[in-house]
Amino acid sequence: MGDRLQVFKAATIQASPVFLDRDASVAKACSLIEEAGKNGAQLIVLPEVFIPGGPYWAWHMPMRDGLKFSVELYQNSVEIPSDATTRLGEAARKAGAYVVIGVNERSGTTIYNTLIFFDREGRIFGKHRKFKGTGSEKLVWGDGDGSTHKVYDTEIGKLGGLICGEHLMVLPGYTLAAMGEQVHIAAWVGFASSDIFDTEICSRYHALTYNTHVICSQSVVDQSVRKKLGVDTIKLGNAWSGIIEGGTGKMIAGPIPPDQEGILYGEIDLNKSVPHYFMRDAAGHYRPKQFRVFFDDRELNALNIDYPGEEAAAVEAKKQDPGSRRQDSGSKS
Repeated sequence: MGDRLQVFKAATIQASPVFLDRDASVAKACSLIEEAGKNGAQLIVLPEVFIPGGPYWAWHMPMRDGLKFSVELYQNSVEIPSDATTRLGEAARKAGAYVVIGVNERSGTTIYNTLIFFDREGRIFGKHRKFKGTGSEKLVWGDGDGSTHKVYDTEIGKLGGLICGEHLMVLPGYTLAAMGEQVHIAAWVGFASSDIFDTEICSRYHALTYNTHVICSQSVVDQSVRKKLGVDTIKLGNAWSGIIEGGTGKMIAGPIPPDQEGILYGEIDLNKSVPHYFMRDAAGHYRPKQFRVFFDDRELNALNIDYPGEEAAAVEAKKQDPGSRRQDSGSKS
């Protein structure tokens, strides 16, 4: 028979967060995870910054007018670890599923747009911070770096993820594929002004080009966003979520209507990607070797400690040791 790849049930969630309310958004996320787990999902995906929503004010009002909402977002953001991540982890454990969810991550004085990866036991084994906010989002979110851009080897396959406009950056997707990604998390916030064909095109392109099954999850913009911000021109609904087959870009499940909440389920059969390895695989068999990417996976901190003498040599040796690097890049966030 030879070696067979994993086959499992995945769920993607399309829903509205409880806008700018961390505790209520966590509670809603846990309820949705519970429901998907009861229906047998082994991988459950929730949208970008589901806790506690996106910074729509940055697109619709001057910075100084929107600053009070940025403050409220900071106050309702998620520290890692915290009570919020403990509750989410417990939901993942009870569901017996891998869970990936988008949060506004508060770290010091900065908010990051972050995906958190939980394993079946509810432990955080990874996170991805969005490299750069799109457009006016730069006024709210700090930039991620290469240290959180990884593919994680799990029982259900090699998982990676990108957030919203990162799918248009080209090299983040390519490098995930080069790392061996088999299942891709495409997390999106509900669009307040853009067209959701962006979501569909980017998600299906990733599946087609890199032979990765894609779990696409996007939040729904509901009336509470308009009411909170006092802006009637914000589009409502505007979500596109689905499960996409690797190598073909065909829909396994979905999409859900753009203004509705719901959970989609689909079977992910990684074996279906294999025939396409021989046809087109942009970072594999089909890769033109004249083009190479050099990737900086360092954590780029504001303060970097300069160790003197022998201590510096020991620190540098640890950085250069392949075994040490593999351990560091594994299951800790």
